Amino acid sequence: MDGNYTILIPAYNESHSIGRVLDEIGMPSSCAEVLVVDDGSDDATAEIASNHGARVIRHRRNRGYGASLRTGIEAVKTEYVVCCDADGQHRLEDLIRIAEEAPDYDMVVGMRERSSHRDWMRWPGKVILAIFANILTSQKIPDLNSGLRSFRVSVIRKYLHLMPPGFSFSTTSTIALLSMGYFVKYVPIVVKKRDGRKSTVRIFRDGMRVMLLLVNLTTLFNPLRVFLPVSLSLIVGSALYFVLYSWFVDVDVTPVMVMLFITGVLVFLLGAVCEQVSAIRRELHEER
Repeated sequence: MDGNYTILIPAYNESHSIGRVLDEIGMPSSCAEVLVVDDGSDDATAEIASNHGARVIRHRRNRGYGASLRTGIEAVKTEYVVCCDADGQHRLEDLIRIAEEAPDYDMVVGMRERSSHRDWMRWPGKVILAIFANILTSQKIPDLNSGLRSFRVSVIRKYLHLMPPGFSFSTTSTIALLSMGYFVKYVPIVVKKRDGRKSTVRIFRDGMRVMLLLVNLTTLFNPLRVFLPVSLSLIVGSALYFVLYSWFVDVDVTPVMVMLFITGVLVFLLGAVCEQVSAIRRELHEER
């Protein structure tokens, strides 16, 4: 098979746009094939994609965006895979730039510039999630959930079991590879307005799921990042309570103070145990 990367496009009921997207993409230099994963569409998405030269894998039922990416990544035969959306938001020139950077990094992410189209109803929620992710990972993440990105296939396959079936695949892969110290690069891109049907993402419902996911991932890859602040808050709260109680009431140790202090110590010890388990998991992945 010629070429070192595959273009992977998950699609669900995108018959109105998939043909135009595939025509625009064509077969760029060094691209081995274009793979479309039809996620149980009840329209002509699969047929149109096949007629436009793409290799098509079909889910019998709708399983979700993340499940489609997992199916595609498991099926690719190249060293790298470049993922993009089927709704016409991504430009060919941006895809090619990411593909050119792919051999030098484990993941290359398209960082949406300010001039990109934005859904202003969802923008505040995305900002909150981004801030939350930055705090939990202790690093600046320029774009948490961009759909245009490349992966080194041998790397991302190690973590496919962690990837959720829904739209959180992008967020999970970002946190996972950054937390494990892989080489990641962000490339500025411009995103156009999506073509056809509206997005199925619901910012409040899916936003809460993503926030819980971020906590779970941080606990998995860097447990003390979650447990230590909670532990310190409880211990400091106990000490502050003692000072204020002694100042305004009497110098005494109350059951609440003791409970806060002991809980803080227990949370820290639990975090230390989780840190050791996380380290063992990392070593196992490195051995693989």
